[in-house]
Amino acid sequence: MADYQAPYNLDSMLNELPISLQYSEDSNNAKMLKVFADEMVNIQNLLNKIETWRDVDNAQGKALDMIGEDHGVYRNGVDDDFYRFEIKVKRIQRTTDGTYDSLIKLVANSLNADYSDINVRPMYEDESKEPNAVKITNIPATYIDDPRKKQLVLNQLQQSVIAGVRVALVQYVYQTAMTAYISAFTQQQKHHYPILNESNLKGVI
Repeated sequence: MADYQAPYNLDSMLNELPISLQYSEDSNNAKMLKVFADEMVNIQNLLNKIETWRDVDNAQGKALDMIGEDHGVYRNGVDDDFYRFEIKVKRIQRTTDGTYDSLIKLVANSLNADYSDINVRPMYEDESKEPNAVKITNIPATYIDDPRKKQLVLNQLQQSVIAGVRVALVQYVYQTAMTAYISAFTQQQKHHYPILNESNLKGVI
């Protein structure tokens, strides 16, 4: 739609005039039609802009606010880029059904990651043996370009699990040559555990 070129211009209108009428650019006919042609082009450009700004990737300012409010997401002072991310994550979260596959889809689509990168497992398989909790691990930290995204994804994951189940752990992995860090994001808090490691081992953040 954004690439659409309106057919309403002076040349196209002059070409529609019968040959018996004068249609040179300095004729009265041309001058009159130019007024209409210019206005029609302006209107079409405005319609194109409105259509383009209905897309969350293109909308800015108040137009973006209106899209967010339609999804129950309010700006609260954040910039356009992060606000777009909030809206997109909310859209994805609304399609989840609490299954492990839908949680993987939520994380992967929110961060533009590969589905195969993300693992979702029940906590009862761990030492904690917690029956009503899950953990999401192995998310590449390279997909996180804003620290606020980690907390937002965690919040949306917690809203996506079935009633009575909590997200106990969300882990991000990265490549490091010297030190690996483990960051455990839970619903309540965040911990950092620095660990000395050998070169080129995977760390978890």
